[in-house]
Amino acid sequence: MTAFIARRLAWGVLLLLLVATLTFFLSRVVPADPAAFLAGQNTSAATVARIRAEYGLDRPLPVQFATYLGGLVRLDFGESLRTHRPVADDLVQFLPASLELLIVSFMIYVIASFWLAVAAARRPGGAVDTAIRLLTMLATGIPVFWLGMALQFVFFYRLHWLPLAGRFPLRDTPPPVHTGFLLADSLIAGSLDDVWKSLRCLAMPALTIVLNLLAVGTRLSRAALIAEFDRPYVRTARGKGLGPRAILYRHVLRNALSPVLTVTTMQFGYMLSWVILVEVIFGWPGIGLYAYQSFEVFDYAPVIALAIVSTAGFVLINLIMDLIYPLIDPRVRGLAT
Repeated sequence: MTAFIARRLAWGVLLLLLVATLTFFLSRVVPADPAAFLAGQNTSAATVARIRAEYGLDRPLPVQFATYLGGLVRLDFGESLRTHRPVADDLVQFLPASLELLIVSFMIYVIASFWLAVAAARRPGGAVDTAIRLLTMLATGIPVFWLGMALQFVFFYRLHWLPLAGRFPLRDTPPPVHTGFLLADSLIAGSLDDVWKSLRCLAMPALTIVLNLLAVGTRLSRAALIAEFDRPYVRTARGKGLGPRAILYRHVLRNALSPVLTVTTMQFGYMLSWVILVEVIFGWPGIGLYAYQSFEVFDYAPVIALAIVSTAGFVLINLIMDLIYPLIDPRVRGLAT
């Protein structure tokens, strides 16, 4: 197991290096000058040259890349041209908001997709199965930006149930920061009212992410459950007189967990990409909105940092799932060696 973890970590480091290399050089081939954009209009060439030298943009490209890699070893992602702060400090400030949105959305997604898959797999081809597949495919086929704006139109403009954007109501004072997660900070402060306000702000962004990914998880989980229902042990259980619910919850669900975990792990990776659009639509102050605002002014250091952090998160989640697999299915324990 130690050798397996070491191999996966080594591949993860190589993947991070590849992502850092690609994003760095792609950011440098874009026909734009961040120094000129930062200096503003009607600025002298001398001022632009001074800004370019201040941020090291006048150095040869290999030197810039070597300097950047040296900083990555120290977890130094450079300095943001827009905020004039180290990118690492900005990530510490904005990352908790994105993680809170991702964790809540992921929990809702796992529960909803698995529950719908169970309901559909009980009678394949029936009315419930057909309705679930149709509705989930319809939700997934809608572009995420249109879905988000549609939810805003319904729940904010029409029904006035949920706030339009933001992480906490602007007129209210958020709880003291302890963890950076508003739900946790509200609980620490003992304010259920703040918990409710945070949940209302979370509702539409999380629902947008979940609905856009629900069909894939539901369909693949449904397929895994139906495949297990055709196994010989299920026929044996039926012959012994076990009812459908007992067979489902005692035997089928556990054996179907391995492919379901694979699906949910991949979907978490997709959530990392969708969170940028969702944060922009709902004004969610996370790293996705931070990277988008930086990209607008050709501030590429935060964009590269987001790509690296997202890749690291995806590698870590996959490693955790690989370690969980043997606990769920003993048949795969020998594969790690």
